[in-house]
Amino acid sequence: MKKIGLLFLFCLALSLTQKVMAGGFKVALQGQKQVGMAGTGVGFARDGATMYYNPGGLSFVKQQFNLGVSGLFPSTGFLEKGTNTVITSANKMFTPFSFYAHADVSKRIKLGLAMYTPFGTGIAYPADWSGRYILRKIDLKTVFIQPTVALKVSEKLGIGGGFIYSTGSMLLRKDLPITLANDEIASAELQGKARGTGYNVGAYFKANDKMELGITYHSKVKMKLDDGEAVFSNIPIGLSSTFPENNTFTTELNLPAELALGFSYKLHKGFTLAIDFNRTYWNSFDSLGFDYAINTSAVTDAKSPRLYQNSNCFRIGAQINASSKVDLRLGVFFDQTPVPDGYMSPELPDNNKTGVTFGGTFRVDERTHVDVSLIYEQLPDRYQRNKETGLDGTFQTRVIAPGVGLTYLFQKRMTKRKHY
Repeated sequence: MKKIGLLFLFCLALSLTQKVMAGGFKVALQGQKQVGMAGTGVGFARDGATMYYNPGGLSFVKQQFNLGVSGLFPSTGFLEKGTNTVITSANKMFTPFSFYAHADVSKRIKLGLAMYTPFGTGIAYPADWSGRYILRKIDLKTVFIQPTVALKVSEKLGIGGGFIYSTGSMLLRKDLPITLANDEIASAELQGKARGTGYNVGAYFKANDKMELGITYHSKVKMKLDDGEAVFSNIPIGLSSTFPENNTFTTELNLPAELALGFSYKLHKGFTLAIDFNRTYWNSFDSLGFDYAINTSAVTDAKSPRLYQNSNCFRIGAQINASSKVDLRLGVFFDQTPVPDGYMSPELPDNNKTGVTFGGTFRVDERTHVDVSLIYEQLPDRYQRNKETGLDGTFQTRVIAPGVGLTYLFQKRMTKRKHY
């Protein structure tokens, strides 16, 4: 029997993270306007979501609050090597959200608060699938809270930063290779809460009336999970001592740092092009340690290599001012996977991906705006044999994510040129 600590290592890492919408386990749904333009926002400050994309850009955004929510619909299939049957997971629809609010303290200083859900997923596989001893179900949620301050150094330059407090909850379930006399299958379930801290800093430069530039850095966030519950079910009496009740576990995971550069240019009246480049330092996720409070011959501490690689993402988006009431947006992105060959898993069937986005803003009045967005991405099929678990086959993944948001300005915009 494989040791339970080793079997759960990779699952636990993903219990604190995300598997869709961006390379690795990141999610890119932090602002509805930005999503409509392929996630560009580092060099094009449009609303309060710039607290996430580039807090320096907050210096050039009017006082407002923003609410947004997306419906994330991933679909994953697995074709085991040597078979003709595609196993389809029962993917859970979940709803990443964002909230931003900021106000002027003085002519040069702004204070804001951001709340968003950058990581989270839900997926369940059928009871008879070949990887049931690796994963049956994963369900998790995370929330980042970021108080932010921005300083307008000059009419052209703004800088800003925010402290990040992160919290999350998780549940993982898998079958164990133990069958009772009544044919019931033993199972293991991990659940708990994790917390971490980090920061986000950025600078924003308005070169002229047409061109704007930005740079931002998201620090790594160390997520720590203490006193998580390890629950084993349908264990025969003869094996009960090797699967102790009331067991707990701890672990730590460094979510990767990211450096992003952004550029926007107003090609002509009513049409703006934005380009972002993101470099994510996934090499911080090179291994994962996992400690149980009670160790037995079946439940042991372990440290497992992950060997993630640094990755790049390129985003191009456009905004068209269709009328005084309507803005339209579209974009395309290419996101490089950090998951190396031999380490892909059913919790994260990742691959290099290309996606397209659409969006729009509809102004109800001078202060109230409704934003909509849509992402579609189709990952190329990826054949892999996992070096630890031996799972051998081809993963197929598709993602659709519609979103809606509301913006309310505390003051009316003065000209069409002003950001909102």
